[in-house]
Amino acid sequence: MTSGPPITRQDYDALRESLSDSGALLALPELHGGVSGALCAGGPAAAERWVDGFFADHEATHLPRAQDAAHELVRATWQTLAGDELAFEPLLPDEDAALEEQVQALALWCHGFLNGLGASAPDLSVGGPKRAEDGYAPAARAGDASAEVAEILADFSEISRAGVDDQDDEDRDTADFALAELKEYARVSTQIVFEDFAERRAAAARDVH
Repeated sequence: MTSGPPITRQDYDALRESLSDSGALLALPELHGGVSGALCAGGPAAAERWVDGFFADHEATHLPRAQDAAHELVRATWQTLAGDELAFEPLLPDEDAALEEQVQALALWCHGFLNGLGASAPDLSVGGPKRAEDGYAPAARAGDASAEVAEILADFSEISRAGVDDQDDEDRDTADFALAELKEYARVSTQIVFEDFAERRAAAARDVH
């Protein structure tokens, strides 16, 4: 499957407005993180179940429009993850946004990713990075993440608690560079998790049929 077109700034604003108008308590970056994690674990069907599970807890005037937009986001994100052009990007504010907004969005994205992944793969055992120097044995059970994925998920957990301090405000260039590196790490790492879980998604698809 070839990748679809990237989500534009207008798309981002429209999706964010749909969520806001619906009264949903989930920010767009967190929604996209959850969709991405669910897609990695179980493919489009798992991501749509995660989306529907979230919206099932909300009652609002414009909920159907927001839910339709979220399902379209599932399809667009799946195309970028499953495509052959490595076009996946975390859905985040652009670089013109305030530093605090960008950092909070990335933290929410990583929190959503872990939520979507965990909800779609409840048997998954990670337990932090499985490195020899930390006293962990390599992952062995079918429900375990690989050492590389376990380390990525532990890093995402750390990023989900990120914030801006006074030093970041004083040295904006350094803060911007560090944030750009974290965004790139999230982008590449998501693709790694997606590829690592290919067999898991195939097994989930067989179970459905």
